Amino acid sequence: MIQQVLKKSVSLVPWRLRGVVKRIPLVAPLQRRLLAKFLEGREFVHIVDAGPARGLKYPITLPDDKGIWTGTYEVELATAIAGAVRRGDVCFDCGGWHGFFSGVMALAGASQVFVFEPLPANVAQLRKMIALNPGLPISLIEAAVTEQTGSLEFVVMPESSMGKLTASSFQQKHQDGQKIQVRAVALDALLAAGEVQPPAVMKIDVEGAELMLLRGARNLLAKHRPKLFMEVHSSELARDCRAFLEQLGYEIRVLQEAGREVCHFHAVATNAGNATLQS
Repeated sequence: MIQQVLKKSVSLVPWRLRGVVKRIPLVAPLQRRLLAKFLEGREFVHIVDAGPARGLKYPITLPDDKGIWTGTYEVELATAIAGAVRRGDVCFDCGGWHGFFSGVMALAGASQVFVFEPLPANVAQLRKMIALNPGLPISLIEAAVTEQTGSLEFVVMPESSMGKLTASSFQQKHQDGQKIQVRAVALDALLAAGEVQPPAVMKIDVEGAELMLLRGARNLLAKHRPKLFMEVHSSELARDCRAFLEQLGYEIRVLQEAGREVCHFHAVATNAGNATLQS
């Protein structure tokens, strides 16, 4: 009984106040104790009731998914992505994790969302999320997105929901984790083969393989000029991705910086051949 009450308790707090509950004396520690005792580590299905993902059915495991449960997960980025999608757009979610942003795109009116994810643990969660939302047009492609097609070595990182291609420059010290072989795809090749349709919006979070992905999508970017939302995993990669995109006529604008190790980029191409990239 108390578990059911706690699962629904988030709806009693106004959305705009949910991010500050953790700073309220007495209330915050009580909440943490109750959640730890009755819900932590026990997966349950939740319908997001606020924010850009409102209406999305999602398999929640606390504390990892607390932001999704409260509707406050990466809310600025999610709002920007939802605002970029026009009804009928095809969207790509490259590095889909558990499918949250795929859901945001689909709910915003996309006619099709192709979500790319190579890590088996994340693929399993993605399949759950897709099954919970049969009305959303989300198609899973179980592969890493890079500049070549075939099979590549992939390192499963200490945080089991994260992984990276061995060739990625992201967190070079983490090279001794479990290594698996994963399918690799280049977006230009998929598009040429007719396996996907040209995207209008792309979200990219590929743990240091950003430049490899862009190189494998040069023709797609030059011809179809989708809006890009990117997480770039070093200042050097940010510089190189900026240079690559500027060569294709994209104009760069920084939205947010998250320290030296991670930058968040968003790129929008204009009709004049320019684009705006937010980091």
